[in-house]
Amino acid sequence: MKIAFISHEYPPDTAKGGIATYVYQASRLLHSRGHTVEVFSCSTYRQGMFCENGVNCHRIVSANAAEFYIQIGKIFAERHAIIQFDVIEGAEFDTPAWGAIECVPDIPLVVKLHTPRFLAQKINRGQIDPVIKVLLTLNLIRKGLNPIKFWIYDVTTDIERQHALDADGLVILTNSINQLVVKPWGLDPSKIDYIPNPYIPSQELLNIPAATNTGKVTFIGRLEARKGVIDFAKAIPLILRRHPNAKFRFVGKTGRAPKFRMTMKEHLQRLLANHLDSVEFIDGVSLEAIPQILCGTDICVFPSIWENFPNVCLEAMAAARGIVGSCAGGMMEMLANGAVGKLAPPSSPKSIAEATIDLLSHPEQRIQMGLLARKRLLEEYNAERVGEMLERSYEKAIRRRKEKGSRKKTAYSVA
Repeated sequence: MKIAFISHEYPPDTAKGGIATYVYQASRLLHSRGHTVEVFSCSTYRQGMFCENGVNCHRIVSANAAEFYIQIGKIFAERHAIIQFDVIEGAEFDTPAWGAIECVPDIPLVVKLHTPRFLAQKINRGQIDPVIKVLLTLNLIRKGLNPIKFWIYDVTTDIERQHALDADGLVILTNSINQLVVKPWGLDPSKIDYIPNPYIPSQELLNIPAATNTGKVTFIGRLEARKGVIDFAKAIPLILRRHPNAKFRFVGKTGRAPKFRMTMKEHLQRLLANHLDSVEFIDGVSLEAIPQILCGTDICVFPSIWENFPNVCLEAMAAARGIVGSCAGGMMEMLANGAVGKLAPPSSPKSIAEATIDLLSHPEQRIQMGLLARKRLLEEYNAERVGEMLERSYEKAIRRRKEKGSRKKTAYSVA
């Protein structure tokens, strides 16, 4: 097959998060299976076509998501006239492939549901301090805007939903997204395939011994409310009562705190003012630095309010770390309902502390769970298994588009 990925995020130029990691791994996986794969993405400093490990990547310098999908759609159309792609894949988030299907209406489209913007906003807004909510509302009114449209989600005007409705195939990463997105959006169940992201761990991660003894507990990810970092910070004093020699690390760039005019790092430092000698903050690190971080860690804590399919959990599984994950979202499935890692409910510092204390108190159990997590990762998310699932999904989408014929132009047309 000739497969095109359209993504605003793609390493190394725009390696922002999980979508970038997924496209990077999936494109190389499919290329290794004999398919022609090209990526259409963004850059902060270069423009043109670049061949990277056998995969052609078309990059543009683009300021925002709306500008990107319009510009990249035209570039895709020009390349499609030469290559004649069989199918394209894009995320629902910010609809990066919208411009492509507007320019080439007959192209089969697969949309992968990572985390829609409305869901991320709902989770983040639920963590905002009430005083900030009042100030934001007053500011909207001053600008002549309707605050109801800001605080209350209108499914009928969501272009990400419309993009998913236009798709010939839909991919969900975990079943947890069914209740939160698939049903509210009214998506056709017959179009949906469950396909986890492939994860091909580096040998550096696989070489990390399970039986480490660092006494360190680490969070990796952006410091923001929906990642559960506030709950983790509140759990730390409880953990230190039982394990006073434990050390804690927050690894990631800081976001905004629920408190007014404060970064999340500043907020966490205030919460932990009496325990800062046990806590370290490390700003965002490169992907290449992750193995070293994990090697110096016994336990990873990922207490998200909700998260679909976090790559940091897969990295920790590959490194055979003890893991405390959130039972809200995809980590419950990733950690086999608690068989290969501890699970804690979101917004429960006490539960996070209890799970972490249990792993610190029972290193043999932690080591065994880490080995089981590594084994599960290699069995469930390997290239062969996920590659076959992706191929079947694309074939179904191609058949469905052939049966339906060309799409009609929508109200969001770029041409």
